[in-house]
Amino acid sequence: MINMIAAAAANGVIGSNGKIPWDIPEDRAYFKRITMGGVVIMGRRTYEEIGSPLHGRYNIVVSSSRRFSGEMLMTAASLESALTAAENYISVQDPSAEIFLCGGEAIYRKGIGICEHIYLTRLDASYEGDAHFPDISDSDFRLVSCFRLEKQGLEFQKFDRKSGPAY
Repeated sequence: MINMIAAAAANGVIGSNGKIPWDIPEDRAYFKRITMGGVVIMGRRTYEEIGSPLHGRYNIVVSSSRRFSGEMLMTAASLESALTAAENYISVQDPSAEIFLCGGEAIYRKGIGICEHIYLTRLDASYEGDAHFPDISDSDFRLVSCFRLEKQGLEFQKFDRKSGPAY
């Protein structure tokens, strides 16, 4: 199962100069809880921002310019090859594991047509930035759950695709 997981500011910003422009512990904890035990696929800049493989998850970095390897870490030249590698890993290691596309903007834009679920943390605040989350089409997705943390100005939303992914 292919999922997307992201946090986006009220104005759709997800990044600024290769970095996340906020640090919200509740969102980090949510991301960890949802993705733990799965396969995370991210672009090179997202991986470089994180700085190391995410513990407890198989990490695949999409990059045509750099190679990353190590325990629970590999590089793929394209999103398509990353998905193939993720499916191979899951079939051998843990058939119940899920795939999570976790940034950046190019991965989200390519992945929105093939994902089945979107886990989106919406921030009440707007931020300056140069990377944006793609629009979620009401004709393709429906909001199935929503949990709000009023004090933190966060809303954890889950969207399901209305019909099969557009492979």
